Amino acid sequence: MPPQALAAVATLLAVLPHGNRIELQLDRGSAELVWITPSTFHFRRVLNGPLHPSAEAAHEPVVLQTAFESHAAAGELSLRSRLIEVTVEKQGLRVGVRRLDGTPLMLDLSEARSEAGGVVWERQALPGASFYGLGPRTDAGFDLRGKSVRAEAPFLVSTTGYGEYHPGMGTYHFDFTDDQRYRIQGPEIDYYFYYGPTPKEVFEEHNLQGNHPEPWSVASERFGSWATLKTSLLRIVQGGMSAAIAPMFNLAAYNTAPPELQARARQMGSLVARVSPGTVGLSGFRKQLDTFFDSYIAELQDRGFPLWHPLPLQFPEDREGAFHADEFLLGDEMLVAPFYEPGEKRSVYLPRGNWTNLETNEVTSGPRTVTVEGKSLPVFARNGAIVPLDAEAGMALHYFPKLGGEFFLLEGDIAEYSQVHAAPALDIMRLEIESKKDRDYQWVVHHVARPSSVEFEDRHYREVAELGALTDRTWFYDARLKNVHVRVKVKAGEDCIVNLNLE
Repeated sequence: MPPQALAAVATLLAVLPHGNRIELQLDRGSAELVWITPSTFHFRRVLNGPLHPSAEAAHEPVVLQTAFESHAAAGELSLRSRLIEVTVEKQGLRVGVRRLDGTPLMLDLSEARSEAGGVVWERQALPGASFYGLGPRTDAGFDLRGKSVRAEAPFLVSTTGYGEYHPGMGTYHFDFTDDQRYRIQGPEIDYYFYYGPTPKEVFEEHNLQGNHPEPWSVASERFGSWATLKTSLLRIVQGGMSAAIAPMFNLAAYNTAPPELQARARQMGSLVARVSPGTVGLSGFRKQLDTFFDSYIAELQDRGFPLWHPLPLQFPEDREGAFHADEFLLGDEMLVAPFYEPGEKRSVYLPRGNWTNLETNEVTSGPRTVTVEGKSLPVFARNGAIVPLDAEAGMALHYFPKLGGEFFLLEGDIAEYSQVHAAPALDIMRLEIESKKDRDYQWVVHHVARPSSVEFEDRHYREVAELGALTDRTWFYDARLKNVHVRVKVKAGEDCIVNLNLE
């Protein structure tokens, strides 16, 4: 063991609980572990001297089972919440986290030591585990195994079911080049541990701690190119997997770009919430998504999810998704695969499920890689999704059966949510709108046979011969696309239910 490592080894002398804060008295240096929720704790340690005062906010009490004397032979402290067990070794303060059944989540392999003006320690890289995050990288895949990374955002997600965030000021490096361990080098030992076990639950725990990221610029180049467009796409998606969820994209860099590049930049950039359109302008699709965006920006603030959902965030069990950082889900409903190279072809990976191409209405079952062609932005709706699209005449609610779906429409002017639901039930398709404001809606139900009737209770809707003839409480069947259109004008506070009879 190197001399500096020997000098850093500390001994745990006593454990002093102060509510959720567990003070760890050492023979040198100081440490504490603060429980925030049953799945989240904050660990801090200095190798010499006292800890600086913490600004940690008060939290609801977490019920713990604490054992120290009973573990004296093993030389460790054990702290158990209702979800996880944390152990701290008496000699060296190596931290381990396990599920209550003993399955390891995160295990320190080495004692922390001073190095290069900071600290260094190593953790076990559990067999089969992948690691995602660490900032808006430009890698085509998400997994960090085999890489050494300077963390632009020191937020890491492991497929074993946890995340960690290092809030200290300064530079962090994570080295995953060893198959069995990874190395952390940073300014201090100060991190949050979040047990999910899903990535979305990890993000929610992170958001609850008030760790709200600052807006960041996707690109700094004055003039856009195909290379900068690809880099921007990858940085936004990788940033999303790193809880860097406030990207800013300036389309002015493409003001003088060739027409094809400018069109592709418009398509992609229009889907960034914080976009400066320059003279490139925003796409027509973006203008249909105002209510959709408002609803998901509220979710970003409330739950900490990015607007662009990387595939490993949305489909954590699908390991193939970790190889595709050049596509994403817009919210939970739509998979988007922007063009970032010249030409009108690109491949798209579709995860498990049925996916509808919004341009062609064609359905493809995943998991599968397909080739898309054309000038339009490739967008695929998930089975069970309800996609709200704003229009001058009102709002279109596109529903893609046969799974049940719902969407909560944020009405920003009144700070309430209108709710829309759709689900099949035997030979009936039930459509429901609980509207908080007066609005003209048009249901568009995809991939169904012509209904025998459209009604609710004693009210029968009238069929019209063409789409342009739709008025309130009428319906039209598009035989070519196999879509049913139903128009309803709904009053604020009204619960509007429509049944499509498909027998």
